[in-house]
Amino acid sequence: MTYEFRGATLYDAVRSATRPTASLLGQKKLNKLPSHYDFAARAQFGQMLFVGEGNFSFSLSIARERGVSAQALISTCYEAEEDLGDAAYSNAAALLKLGVQVKTGVDATDLGSSFGKRQFHSIVFQFPNLASRSPLYGQNPNHVLVTRFLKSCTRHLKPKGQVIISTVDSPFYEGAFKMDLAAQKAGFQPPAVYTFNPKHFAGYVHQNTSNEGTAINGRTDFATFAFSV
Repeated sequence: MTYEFRGATLYDAVRSATRPTASLLGQKKLNKLPSHYDFAARAQFGQMLFVGEGNFSFSLSIARERGVSAQALISTCYEAEEDLGDAAYSNAAALLKLGVQVKTGVDATDLGSSFGKRQFHSIVFQFPNLASRSPLYGQNPNHVLVTRFLKSCTRHLKPKGQVIISTVDSPFYEGAFKMDLAAQKAGFQPPAVYTFNPKHFAGYVHQNTSNEGTAINGRTDFATFAFSV
């Protein structure tokens, strides 16, 4: 399969998958695993899809990690190509040069529209946020977003596949996303919870959903949730 991004040829490679063994029942800080989630190690064991990338800086940081096969990475964003900012376009070009597949206009809650029946070993969504507090079906819209995303992922995960989501780790965000409930609704086990530090990823700059700013500067309370079926 190829995809054209302003004339650049894209490609991907499929590799075997493994699954981390950690599993937790809760999201509270006392139950959070002390270790950080090893994205680079996970990427070495199978094809990894990034969604909602915004400016593509997180997937670029992973692609540059030692031991990671860039051809096994697929980096996507929700925005159309013509709506990308300068940073996003520059990072996308760098990803293409490394051999990463890049795709725009991908809806994380409807992966089938962009990938058909294609499956992945890992699917990553960093800091999902609808930037809205208006309830949907009586729930916070971010809980609805994560639930729909997880449900979409179930049709695109290879055996022993995993979904990885990072968010701010606070009572407000825990109440907004309700990760354990979202996992239950989508048919996943309760997620394992790891510490996340944006500073561990060279060049990573979080981008808000609604603009090119960031809401995580000055914060240190982050967590990564790893979902397995």
